[in-house]
Amino acid sequence: MKDFIGVVISILFVFGVIIISEVLRKAGGSSAEVTRKFVHIGVSHWWPLAMFLIDDIRYALIPPALFVAVNYYSHKKNVFKGMERKGASSDLGTVYFPVSLIVLILLTWDGGLLGRGFEYLGLAGVLAMGYGDGLAAIVGWKFGKSKYRAFKSEKSLEGSVTMLAFSFIAIAVALGSFLGFTPHVLRVSFVAALIATISEALSPSGTDNLTVPVVTSLASNYFLYILKNSNLFLFIYMAGIGFVLSFFIAYAAYRKNSLTLDGSVGATILGTMMYATSGIFGSFLMVLFFISSSLLSYFKKSAKSRATQSFDKTGCRDVFQVLANGGVGLLYSVLYYITKNPSYLVLLAVSFAAANADTWATELGILSKARPISLRTFRRVEKGTSGAVSLSGTLAALMGALLIGISAAAGFKLMDFGDLAFTPVQSLLMVTLGGFLGSLIDSILGATLQGVYYSEELEGETEKRFTNGKPNRLVRGLGFVNNDLVNFLSIGLSSALFAGII
Repeated sequence: MKDFIGVVISILFVFGVIIISEVLRKAGGSSAEVTRKFVHIGVSHWWPLAMFLIDDIRYALIPPALFVAVNYYSHKKNVFKGMERKGASSDLGTVYFPVSLIVLILLTWDGGLLGRGFEYLGLAGVLAMGYGDGLAAIVGWKFGKSKYRAFKSEKSLEGSVTMLAFSFIAIAVALGSFLGFTPHVLRVSFVAALIATISEALSPSGTDNLTVPVVTSLASNYFLYILKNSNLFLFIYMAGIGFVLSFFIAYAAYRKNSLTLDGSVGATILGTMMYATSGIFGSFLMVLFFISSSLLSYFKKSAKSRATQSFDKTGCRDVFQVLANGGVGLLYSVLYYITKNPSYLVLLAVSFAAANADTWATELGILSKARPISLRTFRRVEKGTSGAVSLSGTLAALMGALLIGISAAAGFKLMDFGDLAFTPVQSLLMVTLGGFLGSLIDSILGATLQGVYYSEELEGETEKRFTNGKPNRLVRGLGFVNNDLVNFLSIGLSSALFAGII
């Protein structure tokens, strides 16, 4: 009798939510999107209500099964206008939601596939869908300016951020209320929220009403119990944090024209893996290099325009430049993750010090009033010539390496890496010297191996193979050795030289 009464009450509850939405719509004070999401959020509370009113899994299946039929009929006949999308954007989302409830009941209710007493996992999925997706749609509709397309659906970055934030809160409340708000539960909540956000972004035509609740519940179960206290879960958790942080930094850089689209994707992947393997230490050094070098690329940009015409790439970095400057550091980050040997963190710091030193030398050295000296001929050459150095550029290289060296030393001082075979002061010296050496190796390789061409268009030498679509003539160096390869090799060689010292 208790279960039957619970079924009746829960059905009346859902109808009550729908009726209120109709009243709001007819009153004219609420838009169709708001009333639709009012239903969306309101109906999600059916699950906690049913958890306390219905014990038998067979009875629990009755309300969502009923509303599969009711919602489909409403979709076809436009009965409940307050919960339906209009026009070309109309989909079966209102039908998929009760279908997802049926799936979750079969999984988590007493007698379900997961076992006894797992209804809170279903609650996490339902509330992530209700509050996360519901509020994301409203924010995206009202404030969404940064649009992107996933398959046939248009989403907004503002909506996805809202989805992540409120899904995390909803999942944490659902799991924490039953399991306690432990660090593990909060970590699981974050990872599950991130998966829910990605699922929502990739699900076309209203299918997120089905995928998000189910995927969230299954992910919560997997991370709570199957991967509990495992290194794999901690890696996924760190990668999740790294992805979120890297994505927003890369997106901001893309909007500021500091990264191309493929460069921003590469930077996001690089940052994700860096944070997952060396945490805040490696990630901070990488971001410090990227921000300082990006700012310098815009410093007195007009004064550099003449000299930078000969550069292969300037300003907006593509994926090859991202990997050329950060790939070696990522390798050492992965080696540290595998071995837990902090010496690899010194080599990681050396790699970014070398990248920073070379960039600072280029961006500031080119502003020197005196013409630089070629390391190939030891004669003065035009600004922007590969393998040429100046006093101001050399000093800038030293300062760029010193910045990373100080930051690395501070990291070793403040963070616990166990017993270190070196002092923070020693790390400062090694990183600074290694970075400075990397900039010198870069200049030597640029003067000897890098391909240099003569351009009829520019009436001079250039690093570019083509100018305005016309091929240039190779005058020295190797055609396959470009600036990206020179950067990668100089960073790799300078850090490898210090591998034998540490």
